[in-house]
Amino acid sequence: MLKYYNIKQWTGIIALTVFVAAILASCTKNFQKENAAYNGPVSATLPQLYTGIGANIDRTVNIGEDNAAARWLYPITQQGAVYAASDFPFIQGVNWTNFYANLPAMNQMLNTMQKSPDSATYVNAEAMVKVLRAYQAIEVSNFYGDMPYSKAGKAFSGSTTDLTVPYDKQQAIYISCLNDLTWAVNHFNTSGNQYSFGSGEFLLANNITQWIQFANSLRLRYALTMYDKDNVDATPIIADAMTKPLLTDPVTDVVGLSQANISGISFDIDAAGRDAFFSSESRARMGTTMWNLMSNNNNTDGSGIFDPRCKIFFEVNGNNEWVPYPQNPVSPISDGGDPYNKNRDANWADPKYRAGNLYSDYNYYLGRDGNISGSTGAIPEIFMTPAEVHFLKAEVYARGIAGISQNTATAKIEYEAGVTASIIFWTTAAHNSSVWQVNKPDPATAQDATVKAVLTNSKVAFNAANAVQLIYAQEWIDLFRQPWVAWTLLRRTGGATPMDASNPAGYQQNYGTLQRYQYPADEKQFNSANWKAATGGSDLTSTKIWITK
Repeated sequence: MLKYYNIKQWTGIIALTVFVAAILASCTKNFQKENAAYNGPVSATLPQLYTGIGANIDRTVNIGEDNAAARWLYPITQQGAVYAASDFPFIQGVNWTNFYANLPAMNQMLNTMQKSPDSATYVNAEAMVKVLRAYQAIEVSNFYGDMPYSKAGKAFSGSTTDLTVPYDKQQAIYISCLNDLTWAVNHFNTSGNQYSFGSGEFLLANNITQWIQFANSLRLRYALTMYDKDNVDATPIIADAMTKPLLTDPVTDVVGLSQANISGISFDIDAAGRDAFFSSESRARMGTTMWNLMSNNNNTDGSGIFDPRCKIFFEVNGNNEWVPYPQNPVSPISDGGDPYNKNRDANWADPKYRAGNLYSDYNYYLGRDGNISGSTGAIPEIFMTPAEVHFLKAEVYARGIAGISQNTATAKIEYEAGVTASIIFWTTAAHNSSVWQVNKPDPATAQDATVKAVLTNSKVAFNAANAVQLIYAQEWIDLFRQPWVAWTLLRRTGGATPMDASNPAGYQQNYGTLQRYQYPADEKQFNSANWKAATGGSDLTSTKIWITK
């Protein structure tokens, strides 16, 4: 069974309750009344605060960014294309708001657990919160760059100076979060005296082994992300992470949130968010960049497709043909039809919705997975996959960094393991989706013969001379449902991810200058001095963030 779980998508009222509860939090022995004053009423339990944090993490860097991803991040990363200008501007989404709703609760939970007379029994719980805080903080910083962190989310201390706080440099945020992840990796334990969030542990169901693997895998991701900017701090972390447990199993070790129920947490993973992502308003189509890495030719019958992930990520057009949209056309090319209309549930090929649809779309079932009444979703909102871990390791060996000797033979092993893990995961997840009816993937397509055909294809086959670019390309493909992570990969490698060679000037004009999100408008209004110190008074989307090469 896939090891990713669901949390409830709480409303703003619940988010406010969690925030207030965090401010009021204190503790008693064994945390039976974690969030009540010693002589006051119970406000919220530790597991309730933890679940609320999970809801905001989901909305922050996964579902919450779907609209922007479909309209902007896909054409920026070239994992997809859009045939017309978006109705949605390239501005900050819910990620900033939800992170700063979470941060007070996270900080107060850590403060409470650390000051408890029984603090030794809360080590695992503390480690979980630190891992989630580090994950959320770094992923949000990759949208914006510098941001308030070390002094933020501490208004519960009673100090009014904590209400407007300076922006930390992104480098400092990375180092702080990596220190937290290292602490977690080294302190998670299986002692029988550890406090448990019980059924409210929404991410890995209290599996400490997987928590260690997840925390250590994040260390590898983030230390490698910052390596070319700060190899002094990154090197020992990469070297240590390579010696400790990492996510490995292509199915059971995937970390993320899915439509599965767990005891005590009611289901609702923002179905509207995923449907909005795969909607006609997104104007999203399969682009030539991805197509050219998955097909040997442009045969419209799909006979050139050699990568099974192509038919999972995308589908035929209204004429049942495989036709990619030109990634960077000199002038926009119109398309029609309504291929993401929900009424296709009853009739996938209904000509009413496919008429005039000339270019291949994102697969309809990706948006409908878990969104049809009575269905159980199988495709998660991903935090990290074992395939990505293999690609990160392959990069380390191919480049010979962090004190690890260059070893192209080992890089090849990790690279091929990454491609294999990616194919197995995506095929299994799509096959297990109860809504998938037409062209449902067969797990047999992930077996040895198909994988071997992919690995030996000239577009994929490993070679030492082009090893790093091949690794980035396959990592980029695996990140299809994490375009924000692919955007980070694009920036931190200096544009080494796959790019269509046609009309580079057009790409640069439309998407290449977009390097970051702007800060929310209320930062300039309510935290103006610190905002100005961070931006110089010019909050531009063209400003490169620290990790950018």
